[in-house]
Amino acid sequence: MSTVDQILDRWPLRSMCARLNISLPARGKFCSPFRPDNNPSCEVWKETIKDRSTGETYDSIRCYAEIKGLSNSDAIKALAAELPGRGPRPTPTPPHKLVVPILTGEREKCARLAELRKLPEQAIQAAVVSLGVVGFGKSCGHDCWIITDRHGRVAESRRLDGKEFEAYGEHGERKVHTIKGSSKKWPVGLTPKYRPLADMPVVLGEGSPDYLALCAVALETKPEFLPVVMLGSSFAIDAQALPGFAGRAVTILAHPDAAGQTAAVRWARQLDPVAASLRVLQLDGGDVNDLVSKMGAAEFSKEILQ
Repeated sequence: MSTVDQILDRWPLRSMCARLNISLPARGKFCSPFRPDNNPSCEVWKETIKDRSTGETYDSIRCYAEIKGLSNSDAIKALAAELPGRGPRPTPTPPHKLVVPILTGEREKCARLAELRKLPEQAIQAAVVSLGVVGFGKSCGHDCWIITDRHGRVAESRRLDGKEFEAYGEHGERKVHTIKGSSKKWPVGLTPKYRPLADMPVVLGEGSPDYLALCAVALETKPEFLPVVMLGSSFAIDAQALPGFAGRAVTILAHPDAAGQTAAVRWARQLDPVAASLRVLQLDGGDVNDLVSKMGAAEFSKEILQ
């Protein structure tokens, strides 16, 4: 019997859902436990949860992965370690140390980035100068804008000309290059280098373009807030970062796709025990950068955040 079969045999769907505090009705449809769902769209079918709205199927392993914020392969590893007769897991190889390129903040490059993302140059200046989260440097041989955090946990680059990085080695063509040694579980912007804003409300978005757009919105919004982003919808927030949200009012901006909605639910579950208050706002028509570039930062602030 394969490891997956052993896991599914040991934890039938209802047993796993009870373990994860997911309530399953005896029959009929129910709201998805994995994403915002105002109209019941899920039902139990054999040993799976079927989401009729998105077409997604969740067996015991995927339920565990979604709730714990893991990839499917990591969920299998974690559950396999609990199977009878399994010995202790080997000591993991130490992670590669992240080396962030030397970053600069030239005004000319701020203007280029503002034009590329269709955002006010003042917002880029805030991200680069006031907050110290974005800068400019070389990555994969190209002039790039790079988003990072002062703890040296994560860094991600995008080309300033808006083009994709060329394929090399195990990397295919891609618009985003995650610098080796990064942990994308780490929220970017939570502890800005030049502004210790310990009590300021947080607005949590997804992706580096959202960070720039949220900087534009923050310049228009009263009271102020601190822009923070996760650099991908597939990752849970690092447990070591959760104290940084403690006692703050937190607003999560959920992207309109299924992955974004699932991520918002995952982050809300993590932040609810520590945040002073928490709300999840559903975006419609694109991500934050899309919407701010279309309607303007002031209008976005008025319609979405207030």
